[in-house]
Amino acid sequence: MDCPPENVIPEPSRRPRDFAILHLAIGTGPPRARARDQQADVAGGELLRNILDRVASIDPEPDDLEATLAQIVFEIGDPTGPTRAVCSQFLEEWSQTQYTPGAWQWLITEALERSGRGDEPRKKRRRFDGDS
Repeated sequence: MDCPPENVIPEPSRRPRDFAILHLAIGTGPPRARARDQQADVAGGELLRNILDRVASIDPEPDDLEATLAQIVFEIGDPTGPTRAVCSQFLEEWSQTQYTPGAWQWLITEALERSGRGDEPRKKRRRFDGDS
């Protein structure tokens, strides 16, 4: 894990469970219409939701997140490659948001906007620029 910037202190009340719930609220949405088979996109979205649900239900301490994700990989079982990849991405994003000013506010805003739209077609997603 990278060292945090000297002037940024992580918020101690932020938990992996909260991060997972925000990601579930934002959702993966249906895959874009493409001229190819999208079974892998659908399966990847289901795997991500499964992992997020498990993290939210386990509610690990921040220091125990890596061990919790390893346990989730073990529980889901073979093939472990896709599960390890999704868990690694979740861990990396969790680590980055701990020291990125404005990241949590951006996640909350996105979750609220998505929950208000329901199943309407997705508009172009705003990207977090990290400077907020």
